[in-house]
Amino acid sequence: MLYLIYKSWSISRSKNLEYLFIWLAYYGVYQRKGWEFMLYSSLKIRGMELKNRWIMLAMHTGYGQGNAFSDREFAFYEERAKGGAAAITLVLAVNEAGALKGMHQAKKIEVESLKELVRRVHQHGCKVIVQLFHCGRNESKKDHGERPLVAPSPVSSLIFKNEPIKIDEIQLTSTKEDFALAGVLCKNVGVDAIEISASAGYLLSEFLSPITNLREDVYGYGTNKGMEYPLEVIQTVREKVGDFPILLKVSGAQMVDGGYGLEDTVSFCRLAEKYIDGVTVTGGWHESPIDQISYHVTKGAYAPFAGAVKKYVSLPVIACNRIHDGETAERLLADNQCDFVGSARAFLADPQFANRVESKERFLPCQGCNCCISRVLKGQELACGFNPEAGQEYFENQRRKIATRKEVVVVGGGPAGMEAAKKAAERGFITTLITEEDVLGGQFNLAAKPPQKEGISEYIAYMEEVLKHLGVAIVFREKCSEELLLEKKPYFTVIATGSKPTRAEITGSEKGFFANDILSGKIPLPPQSEDGQIVIIGGGSFGLETAAYIKQQEEGRKIKIIEKEATFGKHLGALARPLLSNLRGKGVQFMANTSADALEDGKVLISIAGKKFFLQADAIIWAVGVEPQEYAYLTLPLMDERLSYALVGDADKIGKGTDAIHSSYELFTRVYLA
Repeated sequence: MLYLIYKSWSISRSKNLEYLFIWLAYYGVYQRKGWEFMLYSSLKIRGMELKNRWIMLAMHTGYGQGNAFSDREFAFYEERAKGGAAAITLVLAVNEAGALKGMHQAKKIEVESLKELVRRVHQHGCKVIVQLFHCGRNESKKDHGERPLVAPSPVSSLIFKNEPIKIDEIQLTSTKEDFALAGVLCKNVGVDAIEISASAGYLLSEFLSPITNLREDVYGYGTNKGMEYPLEVIQTVREKVGDFPILLKVSGAQMVDGGYGLEDTVSFCRLAEKYIDGVTVTGGWHESPIDQISYHVTKGAYAPFAGAVKKYVSLPVIACNRIHDGETAERLLADNQCDFVGSARAFLADPQFANRVESKERFLPCQGCNCCISRVLKGQELACGFNPEAGQEYFENQRRKIATRKEVVVVGGGPAGMEAAKKAAERGFITTLITEEDVLGGQFNLAAKPPQKEGISEYIAYMEEVLKHLGVAIVFREKCSEELLLEKKPYFTVIATGSKPTRAEITGSEKGFFANDILSGKIPLPPQSEDGQIVIIGGGSFGLETAAYIKQQEEGRKIKIIEKEATFGKHLGALARPLLSNLRGKGVQFMANTSADALEDGKVLISIAGKKFFLQADAIIWAVGVEPQEYAYLTLPLMDERLSYALVGDADKIGKGTDAIHSSYELFTRVYLA
């Protein structure tokens, strides 16, 4: 990853070496234990004093309906203001052409609703920053509707594949004024600062790239590397708002072959410095082939971009990307990489994040699973895979506890079972969770084994602490029986028994091991023979992550993954790319469009385009999917006794762990009345 970022900077050799040393220093030298005091000290940006160094970054929620902020949005932001952030950032599109689906527009917003949002956030000692936003070409035509997508030049987005129209001179002038008027609006309603978005591949950043800016006029890339129009926008905003804090958000580098590099970003910030009061520095663009915010990115990995900007401008700098814990944040501050730390998804996962870090309490950690950003890029509402209450705070506040003490029994201690027990207890039920295992977490304990997935163990520990605090009775190492349920006669039973791995129905299928048994350590791998290899059948997420786990344990292992379809990691989405790249770099071989026909001792018989072959194998691992565990022995007697129950997670529908969490939450949006 370091090499790819190094390559993407496209700057002089001497500068490359300088910033390479920054990276090496960050990764190799600073390994502090614990964190000190800087994170919770105050600091000013122009006249805005911030109580600590945590800034909740902008997230497009998609919650905007109509022209006013809603009770749902008030609750979402207010919960995070209560959670200890020094400032929260919300987004306003400067005009209709620049708005994403579900985004409020500065020109149409009901001013009183924005004032009310500011008031609610301020009452918790938190500042409000409004990001002034224009999407440029970065939305699908379906979600943008009849509004034309505009950009510096008619160059298609790598994500959305749609070709925008070239923004003309009249639109350029009006858009510049729209940025300024939006800034004036924010100042007049009591917002504390504004942030001008020139990052991630949105409109203003598109002018900075030789890939997206093919214009031949004064705003073309040939004039000052495309900086003229963004600088005019920034200058116009400053002239209109006067003495008012302005931040500029930039991408450290485009991170796309042929795009702009770090030196260009530094030059842009230096030219903008006389108009602004601080710089927010993120990684690359959304369409960069180098991962930006998932668990494949090392914590704080893009902070050296902020450090480089900070070296050349005399303004406060906010570092971004994968800063999700106090130790990382404090290290970046102590290393003088930044003055503030920005995090969006840490606050999405846990609204109380900043307070809990300060008091050294356990918090719900962001897993970097990309559920949030993938939804936004698809035009869906923002959601967190591991916190199903994110965005639902207003509705949660309306739900009451039951009036009488009734019992809920949850069968299963995996992600669905833990969430079901949590919600049952919060609704006021006497709650008992029964699991055959000796720990909570279910298959999440296996999901935490592959490299860079260790954060899932932190989620399990968090949920265990929450359940203990709520008074949930947890029964370990016991299989829930019909007799137990009929004796208890609970008000409601939640069946969260999960799933079990499957094999293909082929000759000799029993000769293969399950990936689960390898990850759990139940079955050790045999020694590698001279010509042998491990053959994994199944190129989905489980097969790929099992290969990564084996490589972590024994780097020299030869591994071949076969997949009957043409694509590997199909259901991983954007997370597949870095995982596949990593596995290929470690010598793992891939065979697509390949069917396993039979297993023999030490061999896998396969078919490719109708032709028969065999693969030598020291071990054969099944990773082809799962099916629900048997649960009818519980549900049938419950039905006979007319006792209510529900299926959640894989017992109801096979899916991802985050699907299981959400299925339990959604169940208890309905089951809470006495």
